[in-house]
Amino acid sequence: MRPGAAADLDACLALWVAACAARDGQAFAGVAERARPKFDAGVVWLVADGVDGADGFVLATRPGSGLPGDPADAPVLGLLATRPGAQAQGLGRALLREATRRLSSLGHERAVLHGLLDNVAAVRLYEGEGWVAAGEPYDHSLLKRPTQRFERVL
Repeated sequence: MRPGAAADLDACLALWVAACAARDGQAFAGVAERARPKFDAGVVWLVADGVDGADGFVLATRPGSGLPGDPADAPVLGLLATRPGAQAQGLGRALLREATRRLSSLGHERAVLHGLLDNVAAVRLYEGEGWVAAGEPYDHSLLKRPTQRFERVL
């Protein structure tokens, strides 16, 4: 696991699109375009290299970069993805743990993320790592599926 760099952007976006398509059963237009600007607000960006490129990455963005209801002081863990062939092997958990550790070391006291409620494996991961549902579920703006804000004290 290493810090992400500008040279990793396209590979991470491609990985994000592939992971979302695997999760959703199809690719949705606009996924990469919605993700790209988040990298400009990054405070923690980690890449897990595999044999053939990135196997996973995580990106947390600065406080205030999320949704209006998010705590103003909380960075947003906005992107977490593992290559479809590398899923369910603990890499997502390792990325999540390291990102929260680094956010804490930067002085942040809590963080927030938004997860699709029908992504049961992801919700299980978040809750298993101490993330707690906060607020009411809402419909994801692109996918129109129930989404929940999760918060974690760091």
